Amino acid sequence: MRILAADRVRRGNLERHLEAFLDDLRVRNYSKSRISGAYLTLAFFFRYLNAQKVCDVRRVDESHLAGFARNLSLFVTKFGKPMSTASQRYYLGTVRGFFRFLEATNQILQNPARDLPLPRIQSLPRGVLTMEQARRLMNAPSPFTPWGLRDRAMLELFYGTGIRLRECLNLELSDVDLAEQLLLIRDGKGKKDRMVPIPGRAAVALDIYLREARSQLIRDPRVSTLFLSMRGNKVGQSTLSAAFHQYGRTAGIPGRVSPHLLRHTCATHLLKRGADIRHVQELLGHKHIETTAIYTRVAVKDLQEVLAKAHPRDRRRPPSRRKRARLTPKK
Repeated sequence: MRILAADRVRRGNLERHLEAFLDDLRVRNYSKSRISGAYLTLAFFFRYLNAQKVCDVRRVDESHLAGFARNLSLFVTKFGKPMSTASQRYYLGTVRGFFRFLEATNQILQNPARDLPLPRIQSLPRGVLTMEQARRLMNAPSPFTPWGLRDRAMLELFYGTGIRLRECLNLELSDVDLAEQLLLIRDGKGKKDRMVPIPGRAAVALDIYLREARSQLIRDPRVSTLFLSMRGNKVGQSTLSAAFHQYGRTAGIPGRVSPHLLRHTCATHLLKRGADIRHVQELLGHKHIETTAIYTRVAVKDLQEVLAKAHPRDRRRPPSRRKRARLTPKK
């Protein structure tokens, strides 16, 4: 992965350090998409440094980084919208990682990005399903077709374990232990494996799929992928996403139902029903608990709305001006 010749102007040693950083990510088994994202992010950062006439990493100081952060906050995308807080956080986090690498490999004496603040993401996951909507969605696939039984098992697995889309599609038969109700998720985000429990209904749906449906879908007995398409190979992302959206319409759910929506819903419902946040973090495979903490705000906000509507001692409507006057004691 090389920087284009037009981007090399006044870069000095920046390109060399970028290549070393990307090689380090490869050695640490980061995904191709993460490495590509780091390359594009740092190329964008280097263009900013080029405009500041900085071509040596040793000349970068806190004022340059603060200016870059300000530049991101003012950046307008090709669609005419400001850069999202999540994107700004990703860019600055990548820059921090780059300088952390330079410090660890003795390329710089002092890390100017050590105290670089990351913008806080205040937005909450949108469109989390209610428990009733989730129940209707689980019942949407047909129980009389092999692909219906397959999709029911997948829906139950997404809702029950919070698994990611890529993780689900890459599951092998050997990753499922129905006797112990355990699921091995290989090469999750950050190339990490994790073992998660399979809830009862998901285990039942998986058992039915394996006994009654998979044998009707398989074409080559050597294929070990858990979930098969009607052609006998691995289910495609677009096929699964389209099917989930259609099931959402069948269940009368507004908006688009996606695997990631079910992941959000799984985490939110667990926390609302008293699950420990550390357990939810482990289930979802989050590296940082701050990521999981987003769902606690969803749960608390939902609870506040319920209390405001239903609890007799939590009426949010302020008294009218006349009633407030009556409550004021006479002097």
